[in-house]
Amino acid sequence: MSKEDKFFEALRDFGGYAGRAGFLLEETAEGRMDISDGFKEITDVKKKCRDSFGPLTERMYKAYKDPAQLDAARGLIDRMYRMVDMEKSVLGQLDMTVAGEAPEEYALMARLVSSSFLEMKKILDYTDKISENYMKMEARCRRIYTYEDRGDDCYRKVMRNLYGEETKAAELVYWKEIFDHLEEVLDAAAGAVPLLQKIITKY
Repeated sequence: MSKEDKFFEALRDFGGYAGRAGFLLEETAEGRMDISDGFKEITDVKKKCRDSFGPLTERMYKAYKDPAQLDAARGLIDRMYRMVDMEKSVLGQLDMTVAGEAPEEYALMARLVSSSFLEMKKILDYTDKISENYMKMEARCRRIYTYEDRGDDCYRKVMRNLYGEETKAAELVYWKEIFDHLEEVLDAAAGAVPLLQKIITKY
């Protein structure tokens, strides 16, 4: 197994943690999992990400010498880690207290985030045979961009509703912060796409 193969193997495991984080967010948003249980599990997921971050970065430096590919790989890892961290923040805030009733757009945003993470995981799963799966990977990359666009529309809609209705100040601040995090997660997922494409184009 080459150094790059070992890097992608570790990256696939890392992507699995991100996929699990997205799943937990959607399950709690849909009411299929208790928020406290979801927060406990995502805390464990974040710990596993943190523990694997160093070894993954070490494999990255062994696999790549070209500065452009090295920057792309580093940026990809950083974004995936930040995505999990922001999702943990959302569930942590919900676990502490909920200000008012959740806007109906919350469940949709959670599904979009989960779908983006699932696509990212599937893309990474294809890295064991990149040349054979390149077109499938590209198709899934485009889906992530679609989820980001839908998330932008959803974010604008919920902000209009929050500011346009007689929303209590505490509820407005509370839900705006949560939706800000969710939009950042979708932006980070979309931002990870070109970085991943840079490190697989040589295949």
